[in-house]
Amino acid sequence: MQRPLARAILAVLVAGLLSAGGTANATSIYAGNGMAASPAIDSAQPSIVPKTVVLDATNSEDITRSKSGNRLLNEFSQRMQAKGITALKSTEAMTSQYDVISVDLAKILPDSRCKRGTESLILPKSTTEVRYIGGPRNEQDGTNPCMVTVEWDDQDPDPQAQDDPQSRSEKAVGILEAPYVEQYHEYCAARKTYTGFWEEPCYKRFVLKYDGNSTWNYYSFEAWNTCQANVLLGELISCGRGQEAAADSPTLYSVDFSPQNPSTGNCRAVSYEVQLYNAFTVGGSYNHCDEQRVYDYPEPGKMSTYYKGQTEYLRTTRHQVSVKVAQNDGRPQWTNWFNGETCSYIDGGFCI
Repeated sequence: MQRPLARAILAVLVAGLLSAGGTANATSIYAGNGMAASPAIDSAQPSIVPKTVVLDATNSEDITRSKSGNRLLNEFSQRMQAKGITALKSTEAMTSQYDVISVDLAKILPDSRCKRGTESLILPKSTTEVRYIGGPRNEQDGTNPCMVTVEWDDQDPDPQAQDDPQSRSEKAVGILEAPYVEQYHEYCAARKTYTGFWEEPCYKRFVLKYDGNSTWNYYSFEAWNTCQANVLLGELISCGRGQEAAADSPTLYSVDFSPQNPSTGNCRAVSYEVQLYNAFTVGGSYNHCDEQRVYDYPEPGKMSTYYKGQTEYLRTTRHQVSVKVAQNDGRPQWTNWFNGETCSYIDGGFCI
């Protein structure tokens, strides 16, 4: 759904260009397929090489205990609770678990083609490294040199945990407890840009207990990203989320992933469910609109999903993977990434 005022302004701009003998510039208004366009790229130029910068004290600032940091944490806590994520309610409790970072994008990812500003990032204190990537991280991100992807590694609460030692004993399985799926970790992060665009990636981790298998432990990773474009006369056109095994992860072996196929159309319920071991599964459903693109990669446990469309409303993309790990190797460790794009129909039709 387009804003009427935005449509009216666009019509005036196009009419003015045509009446002056010119042609409408698709990069500042619309591409031929009806999607908001990214900045034009010279086809003669080499392919875009993404630039990765690690956050540190030279390009970012901890504002957790500032007035603006407290406000962002309070808003963040309310949204987490609305999503069913366990959230700490008091400001002091939130500041003890999360960092609010002010990031100077113009300093860490300078590019004359791109508008940059200062933005806010919220991540758990367990995060071990944060990286900003300028330009497409994967080929699935398209060709917009102004796309920004946030990538981070986080520390599992107990990476060496032996989650299912009961599986070594059939007698223990029979006497103590029936198999069940246990959630052992969850959290959300958040990014808010200088234009007001925000996105919040979340995840939940699960393990299968008492499964009777003495060789493997079975895990599931549920990931999603919620985006909304609070951009003047602009809209959300992309919202992406992915994960892969971190460098310090034990070896992962793929079991299942969901959803397995892309989808298009009006708003509808999308179900996702993955198998762990034998008849044990974990999954859920969420409301999705427009187009969802699904990418399963050759690397075990690596998957991403992207919302693609054109809306002024909130959109979510979501997926789940399951993997197995040798029983004595500890828990899977993950690298996460998320990104989103918006387009404004004034001030040159820029995308961020």
